[in-house]
Amino acid sequence: MNPMRMLAAFWRLNLAEELQYRANFVASVLGTVFYMATALLTLALFFRHTTALGGWDYWEIVVLLGVFNALTGVIEAVLRPGIGQLAGEVRSGELDLVLVKPVDPQAFVSFRRLDIWRFADVVLGLALAAYALHRLHRVPSLAQVATFGLTLAAAAVVVYAIWVALMSLAFWFVSVENIAVLFDAVYEGARYPVSAYPGALRFLFVYLIPIAWTTTIPASALTGRLRPGSALLAAVVAGVVFALARVLWRTALKRYTGASG
Repeated sequence: MNPMRMLAAFWRLNLAEELQYRANFVASVLGTVFYMATALLTLALFFRHTTALGGWDYWEIVVLLGVFNALTGVIEAVLRPGIGQLAGEVRSGELDLVLVKPVDPQAFVSFRRLDIWRFADVVLGLALAAYALHRLHRVPSLAQVATFGLTLAAAAVVVYAIWVALMSLAFWFVSVENIAVLFDAVYEGARYPVSAYPGALRFLFVYLIPIAWTTTIPASALTGRLRPGSALLAAVVAGVVFALARVLWRTALKRYTGASG
């Protein structure tokens, strides 16, 4: 089956289902607004005792927080409902039902289920970033907006690849529960600029678990901090991480024994 046709079919099916529960949209938006307000309050309390964090001022970090929230929306709308269920299916053997379908298993488990209303988080996150730029009296150029779009897309790929890698561990450690908690714990580090962390953590977040590429780089594009060539490097990093995750997925899939195992 053509991947684009499959994605379009998933979108139609999930949209039709979610439209039956429109109250979920209101609950989702209110929950996100409360989360963002709490994060901003915490940040404001911190900045009562300092003027910068890792060389970033308050409104620059709010830009980063907006990017963080936008990517969180992608996670909650796409990844957690879909591939987030993989560990349980490996344990129960229900993955058999996916493997017999004439589709790519990774694409199917990744995008079969969408929480449509959580895409509002993406809009709210970008709106917060835009407001912070307004408070900074900064209007990004078209080139900077294009760079932001490229780095944000690369960030989404990196986040997806990390999810695939973590969920692939279920093929080795079948009894692992709540494996997504591992990602949540690591991804929280992306709420702040990578320059705010000490050397060891900075190395970890840039080279080993590349969450620095998910928020710091796109936010840097909007605030004018991004160095020339960094956007292209972000795209390369995303491609490499995706390729490694794909190899890990295929290797892990060979260990699957099915319900009979």
